[in-house]
Amino acid sequence: MISRIISAFESFAFKFLDFDGRATRLEYWCVIPLVWLFIFLMLPGDASEVWGHLLRREVPPLNPFHYGSLGLFLFTFIPRLSLTVRRLHDAGRSGRWAKLPFTAVSLGLVLSVGLLTAIPMSDPSGLGPGLMVAGAVTASLSGSFWEALFNLAAIANALDWDAILDMLLGVAAQADPGGVLDQTGAIAAHDPVLAFQYLFHFTLIALGPFIALLLHLYFMLLPSERGGNTHGTSPVPPRTREAHGGEGNAYAGYAYLAKRTEEEERKLQAARKAQVRELYQRRVLGKPGS
Repeated sequence: MISRIISAFESFAFKFLDFDGRATRLEYWCVIPLVWLFIFLMLPGDASEVWGHLLRREVPPLNPFHYGSLGLFLFTFIPRLSLTVRRLHDAGRSGRWAKLPFTAVSLGLVLSVGLLTAIPMSDPSGLGPGLMVAGAVTASLSGSFWEALFNLAAIANALDWDAILDMLLGVAAQADPGGVLDQTGAIAAHDPVLAFQYLFHFTLIALGPFIALLLHLYFMLLPSERGGNTHGTSPVPPRTREAHGGEGNAYAGYAYLAKRTEEEERKLQAARKAQVRELYQRRVLGKPGS
């Protein structure tokens, strides 16, 4: 088992440009979760460093490999992609399904931007729209991109985020999930096709990231296809089967108990030859047995 785990990391390192082969579930799940674990463990420290530079009105280091999380993400991007494609090939699926994580991230960003703009704007107290207007004015009055970031970081650092979080949670708790259906019903009264398109796009954006991630997880958990396919032979060695019954030989592991030495084998062969010779003389030549 240890050798197979080491082999999985070797394949990840040395087959990073192989988009045509196959990779087992063990090869995938030994490597990918560990890589993402290290990325997320280093992410808070990198974010804290960038935030500290912005608060001191300093431009943070622009080299992506200065930050451990971003550097590891970029350094392993192609090996992770090729391993995902090989895992799909091993499960008998097209490598095009490797785009599922990118689809999930894209739809998730759209959903996040929509929520970050919709929830504050729906705040009846006016705090949410005021913060958005203040941020837009501050960015527009700043002389450069970095100056705008410095000013926005200073404003964000001075805010009471506990109160803002309570406000956002209160607005979210008052949201009416049936409002979408009511709005869809109102649109359907005038144009059924437009209502269907509206509901379809809303469902795609709201549930799309979760559906894409679940589908990707399903593909990564599929077993290896036995035998060969269009992408090569199976990396899983076939099990030993008996020629007739199709079942494994349950006594194969005890064969060493009946194993004979060379001397014992020679004596057994000589005894068998003597028995055959005696049988031939009695049955064919008619000689009496000894």
